[in-house]
Amino acid sequence: MEYSTLIICFFPLFIVLWMEYVNLKKEKQRRILNIKKLNRMKGHDIMNESIKNFIGKECIVTTMNASVTGVIDSAEESWITLSRSGKSDGSEIINIDYISRIQEHPRTRKGRKKVVIA
Repeated sequence: MEYSTLIICFFPLFIVLWMEYVNLKKEKQRRILNIKKLNRMKGHDIMNESIKNFIGKECIVTTMNASVTGVIDSAEESWITLSRSGKSDGSEIINIDYISRIQEHPRTRKGRKKVVIA
């Protein structure tokens, strides 16, 4: 068989599978957000209490779509304020519902920042 016929046969299949993957990913994000909203309505706000341990520390905050590095200034209601340092100075406000991970920025024995590959 020629390569062109293989491409013609499998390319539509690849596109359909890719679209299904994207839809499943979006559905998973919707389910996670709904569970977090229900827990917040019931009064189970564990995430906000855990974030208060990181106030004043330089952290890597990973959301569903991106990672942000900075110092956590405050955690109120369902929002955190993050001050960024370096080239892009400023601050950001991030919704706690979208956060999947918070990690204190790792350091070497000498106190320098380690390179983190996210």
